[in-house]
Amino acid sequence: MRFLRMILVLVIAVDIISGVAVAGEKDKIADAGSDNAIELKACGPKTAEVNFSADTNKNDHPTPTPADGKAMVYVLRPTMMGNKVQTKLAVDGDWKGVNRGNTYFFFELAPGEHYVCSKAENHNVMTLNIEAGKTYYLQQHIAMGVLKARTSIEVMPDDEAKLKLAKLHLATWEKK
Repeated sequence: MRFLRMILVLVIAVDIISGVAVAGEKDKIADAGSDNAIELKACGPKTAEVNFSADTNKNDHPTPTPADGKAMVYVLRPTMMGNKVQTKLAVDGDWKGVNRGNTYFFFELAPGEHYVCSKAENHNVMTLNIEAGKTYYLQQHIAMGVLKARTSIEVMPDDEAKLKLAKLHLATWEKK
């Protein structure tokens, strides 16, 4: 009984510490917020959330440029940590896609202010000011807690993103 109690205390302590580490990372993410209004704008209502069945395409590696009047957004998850844990992404409440370990996906956005939501078992939000003709790179981070996986998101520098993108596989998915 004493051994089980020690294990339980250890599990709780590690979960708390890993939560503090992720919270510390949140402070580094520009424009991140936890305001309920921003979360609702970014993630949309819970009833509109989409579930995906994710896969990986190891044969194709498209890297398109944006169409006239649009911007291209790449979403990268350049790590095998938590490989099978899905990290979904929504923009302005519209679920765009899902990554797993060492994958990426992309989509176009109209210029203007957009609210972005990255979701695993938690969610992290940020605001992006998009300009036409530009390419943006977002990195979904994953941190393994004892009880659940956590995600955060940040804008990546172009040079670093392009190097990481070259090593990733295209994420594919179907809505469930």
